[in-house]
Amino acid sequence: MEDLIRTIYETDKILGAMDGWQAVDGDWADYFRFDEANSQMDDVYDEPTGNGLMYLPSQRLQCMHIEHVEGANEESENGFYYNDDAALIVSFSKMLQAGMDYADIMTGNYMKDRVVYDRKVFRVRQISVRGQMQRRDIIVAISTTQVKPDELVWDSQFADWAPGGPYTTNGPPSTIGGGTQ
Repeated sequence: MEDLIRTIYETDKILGAMDGWQAVDGDWADYFRFDEANSQMDDVYDEPTGNGLMYLPSQRLQCMHIEHVEGANEESENGFYYNDDAALIVSFSKMLQAGMDYADIMTGNYMKDRVVYDRKVFRVRQISVRGQMQRRDIIVAISTTQVKPDELVWDSQFADWAPGGPYTTNGPPSTIGGGTQ
């Protein structure tokens, strides 16, 4: 029992230190959970209809580190195409504060979530636990890929990033989408 109490104490200290690091030296992004109840999807094609895809209000997600990798031009049958990726390193406690729980991570209940960072909208591809102490999750990695403006036409909450929207040319105000604090 004493070992269990010591382990809980030690992991709480680790999480506290990571929270301090994230707040002072880390970065942040806006995390949007997919709202299936209020989204309208075609039953056959699984494409947005009506109001389209809806998301819960954003949560500011403090991160230990975010790596934004600008994609290279790749030639395809439709011409050149590039796609950015972003990797977020987050303490597990911050994921809980953003409304995610362990079951969501293990079942992939995040595949339609969105992240806004560096004036771009990203689709969450994978969330994985990257570090544990005594079976208690400590670090989480989030892998994302950019959602292109033409793919955001049916995401009404991201209409400003869709073609012709103000964020496709000028970028959003500095209070939206993360960046160094």
